[in-house]
Amino acid sequence: MDKIVRYGLIAFVIFFVVSFPASAASIIERAIDGLESVGNSLSDFVTDAVL
Repeated sequence: MDKIVRYGLIAFVIFFVVSFPASAASIIERAIDGLESVGNSLSDFVTDAVL
């Protein structure tokens, strides 16, 4: 059952990327922007905590 769900999810992601490449790129871009924001906030916190 676990393998079926995993392969189904992979198939869905491939289908989504092929069918809607602009939307898929937008989702990835937002995720990367979110990670960048978290990194910047963490960096500011560490900088302020040390000084």
